[in-house]
Amino acid sequence: MGLDSETLNTVTRNMKAKLSWKKIASRMGFRDHASVITMIEHKNRYSFDALYDNLHDILIEWNEQVPDKANKENMIKILQNEDCNELADQLEGKSGKRKDSSSSASKKLERTRPVKYNELSKLAGKLGHWNRFALEQLDVPEYEIKKAEQKLIPDMNPYNPSMYVLQYWSNKNGDDATVEKMIKLLEKAKKDGYIVPQVFDVFDEDDDD
Repeated sequence: MGLDSETLNTVTRNMKAKLSWKKIASRMGFRDHASVITMIEHKNRYSFDALYDNLHDILIEWNEQVPDKANKENMIKILQNEDCNELADQLEGKSGKRKDSSSSASKKLERTRPVKYNELSKLAGKLGHWNRFALEQLDVPEYEIKKAEQKLIPDMNPYNPSMYVLQYWSNKNGDDATVEKMIKLLEKAKKDGYIVPQVFDVFDEDDDD
């Protein structure tokens, strides 16, 4: 058993779940959930996105320590008990559905979902003027951009300032950091002449992660 990668990705992108990660952990059936929480908090104490990392790591620990209970059905029940009903409904709605990449309706729906981590990673590799894009389109504060430029971000290996600003935007906007919004921001930057057309290929590639 265990959580599939799509479920894990969906849960870790949800801001309400991030904020409730300790309560979620307490319902997962750990022998000593308090010690697991303490261990994860210590591990991620210098993380620039501790909420994401804490929730991600507790799900991984759940898979490893309580494999008989770590599945989508139990995840949905836990989320419902923690009043994360919208996320629970989202996970339930995905069960049994098939992808149809040829359907225009499906593609339109796909654009309303949050940008995935691996898409941000691919995008980071194609952003030439990442600092200008961060300032003008992503609304990243100048001090955060300078921090990225000066390599002042701890625990980022490999070091990637483009990925840092993209994750900053994603974490700040939570579920509103959608594919549709990112494409609009990229289109604005393209009009200003500092984004190459190839960046849009990120959202046209087939991806089952």
